[in-house]
Order: sequence, then C-alpha cells, then structure tokens
Amino acid sequence: MKKLFYSIYIIAFATLVACEVDNPASFDDCPVNLLCTEEFRHYTYSPKNNNQPILLDDYYVKNLDNGNIYLHGSNQLPLHEGQYLVITDAAISEIKRKGTVVRFFGVKNNTIVLETDFLVGHDCCHVTPLSGPFDQP
Repeated sequence: MKKLFYSIYIIAFATLVACEVDNPASFDDCPVNLLCTEEFRHYTYSPKNNNQPILLDDYYVKNLDNGNIYLHGSNQLPLHEGQYLVITDAAISEIKRKGTVVRFFGVKNNTIVLETDFLVGHDCCHVTPLSGPFDQP
C-alpha cells in the first residue's frame, strides 16, 4: 500500500513543474520553488464595431511600464477571424503581480486604428487578466 501511495505521489508531483524564480523581487515576493502547473496560459481580445469583428492588417501589444513589445500580429496566427492575442505566460517575468498596463495597437492600412488598454497581473505561476475587454474563456 505504501508503494502505491508513493507511486501516486510521484506521478502527481511529476505533473507539476517547479517554478524557480531567479529574482524573487521581480515577482513581488512570490515563494521560491513554487510548484506551478505546466499549462501555458494566454488571453485574447476580439474587437468589434457594430457587432462585427474588426479585421486588422497587423497588431502589437506594448508593455507601458518598460516599452517592450510582446506580440506582433505578423508573427502570430489569429485564433479565430478577428481574435488576437493580448498576453501570454511568456511575458510573466515583466508583469507586476498586482498589475501592469499593456496596450493593444490595431493597425489597418499602415495606420493605428485601435488602441485598447488592459491591466494584467500574475499569480506567481501564470499571467492573469485584471481588467479590460478580454474575451471570456
């Protein structure tokens, strides 16, 4: 019975990944050696005009704290027509736990036609949407 319990424990542990933080201060005092799920989270935005999707030629998302560009439409495939990525776990190291504003820029005919702000944070493992017109999961 102990071997079975031990095996189940090892399997359960193996399904989690250790999230070691090199610089805990950048993660607002997140626990070191925190266990996080392996899922890769992302959040999307589907802008509309008169209930019709806004189709963009390009888009990008800029962190207003540090000026970094996270996503660029020409390098990303839309999930659905008129749906665009806003933030993914790839940016977690530059997102403040209690909130960082990122701005979505939509481009049509080489002109910025849409600017929308989103507030994103993190739970020490994954980015989390705090406010903004994110798509509902």
